[in-house]
Amino acid sequence: MKKIYYGWWVVGGSFLLLFCSLGTHFYAFPVFFDVMVREMGWARTQVALALTVGTFVIGAMGLLVGRLIHKVGLRPVMVCGTLIAGLGFLLLTTVTELWQFYLYYGLVLSAGMAGIEAVPNMTAVEAWFDRGKSTALGIATTGMGVGGVVMAPLAGWLISRYDWQTAFASMAGIVILVGIPISVIIMRTPGGRKVAPGQEQQEGLEARDATIGQALRQKSFWLISIGAMLWLWAYLIGLTHQVAFAVDIGIDRVAAAGAVGLLCAFSIPGRLGFGKLGDIMDKRYVMMMAASLQVIAFAILLKTTNLTMLYIYSCLIGVGVGGLTPILPGLLADYFGGSHFSAIYGAAGMVTTLGLMIGPVYGGWIFDTTGSYSLAFLSGIVVTLLAVVLVYLAPKPHSH
Repeated sequence: MKKIYYGWWVVGGSFLLLFCSLGTHFYAFPVFFDVMVREMGWARTQVALALTVGTFVIGAMGLLVGRLIHKVGLRPVMVCGTLIAGLGFLLLTTVTELWQFYLYYGLVLSAGMAGIEAVPNMTAVEAWFDRGKSTALGIATTGMGVGGVVMAPLAGWLISRYDWQTAFASMAGIVILVGIPISVIIMRTPGGRKVAPGQEQQEGLEARDATIGQALRQKSFWLISIGAMLWLWAYLIGLTHQVAFAVDIGIDRVAAAGAVGLLCAFSIPGRLGFGKLGDIMDKRYVMMMAASLQVIAFAILLKTTNLTMLYIYSCLIGVGVGGLTPILPGLLADYFGGSHFSAIYGAAGMVTTLGLMIGPVYGGWIFDTTGSYSLAFLSGIVVTLLAVVLVYLAPKPHSH
């Protein structure tokens, strides 16, 4: 029997870690967002600010996490991150004041998640594959989508059946029970550059192995990173507020939470399909195609008056954002090489974090100011179109 290439075990481990981390921390947030607004009496901008603080923490720690992986290894970073994230969820069960929500969600939980979300997992997968990189990244990142499919409806059910404290405690259990064994048993990086079996190194492929300093001096790094930042800015406007928006127009909360799950479900074929496409054609064009689906989705959301239209929006935006997760790291690796990938991807993450920070609060501010999400959703169209233009303009980097 042919031995399975170890890189595929790492892909599977990353799938499970992204399932438990992004599913509980990110995709379940819209469900917790709605219940905190309605039960605690906090304004939408106030609650959305917790996600903004959290994404800032994750982005700010991205470069640090990348350097720590080089210094102490992947496994210690992931184990520590898992334990801190679990503690953050447990602390959230005790929240009575807004500042506690900011501290526990925005700082403690998010600091832990920085050690088990995108940077360490994308670093691990990228390190094992030279050819077929986007396909491997696409498979690994489907864990994010499956996590959302499971965790958003699960959080909604737990809140409806029990309470939000029980839901937060359950998230802690999931993160620790999945994260610790996978981090310890499976996750590691190879001793040298690898290719997957059956994938010979392409002759004549220009070797790129930029340092972080060299990458930061390239115009293409900034155009790609800022384009992704704008895309995520718009995406977070919709994701953070779609449950609250749906409840406002008379849709049942559990059904609205199911729309988040549907978004995540449709991100799975987006990750796999666009990931495979990224190994066939210029990843810039793949990224632009995926972003264009988000433009269409927001146009539909602007007209949404019932659950069916909300589901159509969720399907389209899910497929689109699914394409970003494997293509962005794959594009950066193609342009700048692999030896310093974790630091370069972490630096790009610091840029994209700005979009993750702005989106939730911007959407909440528009609603609190105008009493409607219409201007926020229209902004999503404009900002995503600008992202498409910036990615198109990203030149191939100069030789290092």
